Amino acid sequence: MTDPIEIRGLQPVQQLEFNSRPQEVAPAQDGKSSFADMLSDAINSVDSTMKTSDQNVQDFIAGKTENVHDVMISMQKAQLSFQMMVEVRNKAIETYQEISRMQI
Repeated sequence: MTDPIEIRGLQPVQQLEFNSRPQEVAPAQDGKSSFADMLSDAINSVDSTMKTSDQNVQDFIAGKTENVHDVMISMQKAQLSFQMMVEVRNKAIETYQEISRMQI
């Protein structure tokens, strides 16, 4: 016979408290980044990736580099990062719409 599976580390869920008043969001302190900072960094990263890709294409067209593989890889990275950013935006909008439809 096999022994039953034992799950350890699970603790009971504590009672959640819900306030009827919304709480204010305080700015991040002590070097911790806020959601807005993280979002801004992600957008800047996508922008940087796209600019690097554009520069690689311009260098290839100008004949400064002959490695078409690196150019294609940088273009693909830029495309994927942009698609990811668009999907995150879509999910954020979808979440906002879902929250706005909630009845209080």
